[in-house]
Amino acid sequence: MNPTDLRVIKTKRALSDSLFKLLENTMFSSITVNMICEEALVHRTTFYKHFYDKYDLLSYLLQNVTKGYFEKDLRDRIHQPFQSIATFIDFPITKISEKQKHDPKFFETGASIFIEKLRQDIEDNKDKIEVDSDVPIDLVARVFEATIQAMGEWNNVNECYPVDSDTSSKVSLEKLDEMFNKLVNIKIKDA
Repeated sequence: MNPTDLRVIKTKRALSDSLFKLLENTMFSSITVNMICEEALVHRTTFYKHFYDKYDLLSYLLQNVTKGYFEKDLRDRIHQPFQSIATFIDFPITKISEKQKHDPKFFETGASIFIEKLRQDIEDNKDKIEVDSDVPIDLVARVFEATIQAMGEWNNVNECYPVDSDTSSKVSLEKLDEMFNKLVNIKIKDA
């Protein structure tokens, strides 16, 4: 199947849009391929010509949704990851996250896709990143993505922007980025 064929693009978009719409109101673990196909007005056999299962479609959807984040300036993505993530996430994504927050299947799949892309982003930009030559770039990438993931989980457990025990106030995205930079010391080379 030719991925540049307009019919393929339209079918994938219809299925992706269908899943997106369903995610706003239905837990991912409850969504079936039949539901996706009915919403998209696409036959089940056509679905399986393009995607292995609903997880494969979710991966495709999330790859497209996160494209804007990875087009942001590398310096912002590295030094202000939480502010950068927040600026590319718009209301529909927030609405889906709110609906899916108790569905581990959704978050396991979504987190693994985004985390893998974060790791690949570091490796793809290794010529622009300044680290000690004794430290392999793939290790830097793993530390970067693991820290983002750990802080994201910590943030979620503490109800998105956790309460600062000293001031009893919410921790801002800027504060999360500040904590991130204290944990991970990655510099961008001057152009």
